[in-house]
Amino acid sequence: MEQTLLTILGISVIVAIPTSMIVLSIEAGRPNLKKLFSDPSMLIRYFLVMFILIPALALLCFIVDPGHQTVWIAVIVISLTPASPGMLKNVTKLGGDFNMCIAWMITAIFLSLIMLPINLFTISQILNINIDLGIDDVTLKLFLMFILPLLAGFLIKRYLPALAPSIGKALDLISKIASVVLMICLLIIAVPVVINNDITEILLISLFLIISLSISHFMELPEKKYGPILSYSVILRLPAPAFVLASINGKAKIYAPEIFTFLILGLILMAVYGKIFYRKKASKS
Repeated sequence: MEQTLLTILGISVIVAIPTSMIVLSIEAGRPNLKKLFSDPSMLIRYFLVMFILIPALALLCFIVDPGHQTVWIAVIVISLTPASPGMLKNVTKLGGDFNMCIAWMITAIFLSLIMLPINLFTISQILNINIDLGIDDVTLKLFLMFILPLLAGFLIKRYLPALAPSIGKALDLISKIASVVLMICLLIIAVPVVINNDITEILLISLFLIISLSISHFMELPEKKYGPILSYSVILRLPAPAFVLASINGKAKIYAPEIFTFLILGLILMAVYGKIFYRKKASKS
C-alpha cells in the first residue's frame, strides 16, 4: 500500500507540474520581463531573499538546532523550490500587479535551475554531509518539468492562438486532477505521522515561516504598489519539487509530514497576512 501511494504520488508530480507550467505560460502569453528588469534594485532584492537569505536561514536553523535535523532538512529542501503558481491568484486578488507577478515567477523558475544545484552543493559542503539529492538529476527534472513546459506554452500561445484557450483548459483540468491526487496521497502518507509528531516541530516550522515572512515583507516595501509578490513567493512554495528532490533517494515518506506541515501553515499564515496588510487594497479592486 505504502509503495503504491509513493508511486502514485511520483506520477502525479510528473503530470501536475508540467501541465500547470504550460497553462501559466499560455495565460501570460509572454514573459513580461521588461518591467521587472527595468528595476534592477527590486530584482536583486527579490533574488537575495528567495535564493540566498531564506535558504541560509534554514541552514542556520539546522546548525543551531541539530536535535531536529529531519525538520530542518525538509525545510531546507522546500526553501529551495520555486513558488507555487497559486500565488499569482492570491497576489492578484489583493490588488497586485499580474504582469509583474508573472515576470518574477518566470524569472524565479529560471533562476531555480541555476541556484538549486548551487545551494544543494554549498549546503552539503558546509554541513559536511551527503544530502544525496542528485544535483544532475534535479537539474534535469527542473528543465523538463518547468523550463521546457513554459517555453511550450509560449509557443502554443504565439503559433496556435486559436487553439491555445482549448489546450489551456484541457491541461488546466489535467493539472488540477493530478494536484488533487497528489494532495490525497500526501494526506494519507503525512497526516498520521503529523498527528503523532511533537508539537515542537510544528512550532519550529511556524517560527521559521514567520521570520521568513518578516524578512520578505520588509525587503519588498519599496515595491508595495505591485502587491506582496515576494512574500507569497517565499511562503507559498510548490511542494511537488520538494518531493521530487526527496524521492530521488527514497526519502519522500520521511520528509512528507514536515513538507505537508510547511504547506498548510504557510497557507494559514498568508491568509492572515493578506487580511491584515492588504484587506483595503483587495476590497477596492
